Amino acid sequence: MSPASAEHTTSRPASERACAEAAAWVIRLHGPERNPMMESGWRCWLREHPDHLAAWEQASDTWNETHDIPIALVHPPVREPRRSFKETLKPALVTLAAAASVVALALHFTGGTPFITAIGEQRSITLDDGTRIEVNTDSRLTVQYDDRKRKISLQSGEAYFQVAPEHRPFIVVAGDHKIVALGTTFTVRHDQATGSPLTVTLIEGRVAVEPVATNLLPAVPPGAIPAVTVLKPGERLTVRAKTAAVVDAPAIDKVTSWTRGQLVFDSVHLGDAVAELNRYSHIKVVLASPELAQLPAGGIFRAGDSMSFSRAVSETYNLILIRRGDEIILESAQRAP
Repeated sequence: MSPASAEHTTSRPASERACAEAAAWVIRLHGPERNPMMESGWRCWLREHPDHLAAWEQASDTWNETHDIPIALVHPPVREPRRSFKETLKPALVTLAAAASVVALALHFTGGTPFITAIGEQRSITLDDGTRIEVNTDSRLTVQYDDRKRKISLQSGEAYFQVAPEHRPFIVVAGDHKIVALGTTFTVRHDQATGSPLTVTLIEGRVAVEPVATNLLPAVPPGAIPAVTVLKPGERLTVRAKTAAVVDAPAIDKVTSWTRGQLVFDSVHLGDAVAELNRYSHIKVVLASPELAQLPAGGIFRAGDSMSFSRAVSETYNLILIRRGDEIILESAQRAP
């Protein structure tokens, strides 16, 4: 695709701005909107500055290596210090490619099939391509497939994905992030009501998590290229409000225990355990004082069984258990009237 003037090799280093513009041009020229006018604009851009030719050659080489790979092998910011722009050119180009695909995706996907679960309900779905989705309590998602992409919009809640491998990328959009996968197993939890609105846990395979791109400009400044986090099996990405994303390695059997109808708590605060348990039942457990929320909690409980959980906690800490309407109140014996 290089013009005649770009047939020779140049060793001139390109500027950061030229590299960003070259990456954008590569994506546009490989996209479905390519036309003679676009090609003419590209050739004019090449002639504008000597840096453009060098940047184009670097971007073209990167595209030839990565255009068929939907996920760049980059590390999240929490695992690696800031790299130079040259080192980030390859993942940045792939990020732009993903952004272009999402823009095209929005043009082709319409409607979709909604799936909704009530509080305490779980649902198993098998899609036409063989992909299986386990939908957790109080969740809402939409399935949208076309000839080129498989897209799931998780508006709220949690889902466990076993993606059937095929040529079409599998994309899960949750809030302002998207998860891109091919033939893999992972969970996504999207809950805007908590301090961690997005949690992605990879069980096997490979996924990339990145901000959803809403537009692809002809020239993208380096600072505007969103970060891509690629997870390894066993890793969990937690995106928190106003702080950097964090990657850890939890016990997978605990993370996925809800798919077996269980909740596993291991050395967590009682307040966190109660918040998780309350997702599965209309009967809510209420702690009468903030001090109780800091107590340690542990054990295996049936999802939605608020009474058994409350009895176990009350017996462990000698608490008063009060049933009042749709609430089970746990109160310290010293505070009880």
